[in-house]
Amino acid sequence: MAVHNFVVVSFEESANAYKALSVLRGAAAEGRITIDAAVIGERGADGGLRLAEGEDAMIGGATVGGGLIGMAVGILGGPLGMLLGWGAGSLIGGFADADRVDRSETAIGELSRRLPAGTTAILAEVEEYATEVLDDVVAPLGGQVLRLEADQVLGELEAAEAAAIAADREAARVLHEERRQERKQKWEDRVESLRERLRRKNGWN
Repeated sequence: MAVHNFVVVSFEESANAYKALSVLRGAAAEGRITIDAAVIGERGADGGLRLAEGEDAMIGGATVGGGLIGMAVGILGGPLGMLLGWGAGSLIGGFADADRVDRSETAIGELSRRLPAGTTAILAEVEEYATEVLDDVVAPLGGQVLRLEADQVLGELEAAEAAAIAADREAARVLHEERRQERKQKWEDRVESLRERLRRKNGWN
């Protein structure tokens, strides 16, 4: 029975990520693994996740952006990821800093720890019949495998997106209230200024 997993394989050398993806493409063609979508990503010093382009850098290109991979990239590399300590800007210096920043025992937190700044990785949504298929491909190339249950990752990503929407709404409410208070204060200042001018003009106390 196949297991639906979200897999991240990190490499120190980007060329090895491309080699591994090519071999995995062949394994999928042979029916030894089902790859719903896969793409090579690079995490920059600013925390952003840049997805590589080109047929040699992805599998199932039409589904990459709209599936688990697209959601993960949007959360990890977006404003919410930075806010919660998942951005690579907080992880420069490696895994030790990542462990310090992210204290939560979550799938997203683990993903972040495995993707520090400067990392090249294969992000893939797969159906695995035997974990050895993928492991045996990436191990000789120095790939470090993180394997997570797809349903768990999906649940956390959906919760994170909901949190982002709620945060945006709260920020908009606070900004609106601040502007309202600012306009009120300006109006009161103008009224007081006018009163002061009238008092001076008419000699009022």
